[in-house]
Amino acid sequence: MKLNENRNSRIKLEFKKYQINYFNNCMELFESNCPSSFAEEERADYIYYLQNCRDHYLLGFTDNNLISTVGIAIHSSVLASLRWIMVHPDYHSKGCGRQLMDYVKNYVAGNGIQKLSISTSQHANNFFEKCGARELNFINDGWGKGMHKIDMEISLNN
Repeated sequence: MKLNENRNSRIKLEFKKYQINYFNNCMELFESNCPSSFAEEERADYIYYLQNCRDHYLLGFTDNNLISTVGIAIHSSVLASLRWIMVHPDYHSKGCGRQLMDYVKNYVAGNGIQKLSISTSQHANNFFEKCGARELNFINDGWGKGMHKIDMEISLNN
């Protein structure tokens, strides 16, 4: 996938709902983030997720290239969780993750949900802290060797 080379400007994402015909694009995005952000052991879980997706899974495009994804699972009237949020490495620090999180927070708050659960790694926990998340639990090698699992939560009560 050849992506936009202008890395110095902020990116405006166009969101589309996941459909199975985007499976290969999503796998390419996953591979671009593996093993830096996802453990190799997570590949099979992601494939299963894409093949059986029942969440509100959004794809972020720019210039017709898939550069980001985020899933929202609603568990109850007060709790939702993030699923498989990722941004292509060429677009890190360009505002894409922030756009994803703004969308997610607005979507879940608009549905009356009070808490957003996040399971991440040591590679993204600082980003989620900037978005208002607090750490709840840390599991050494929780996603695989060298990939620690950090459970976090954002309270949407304002």
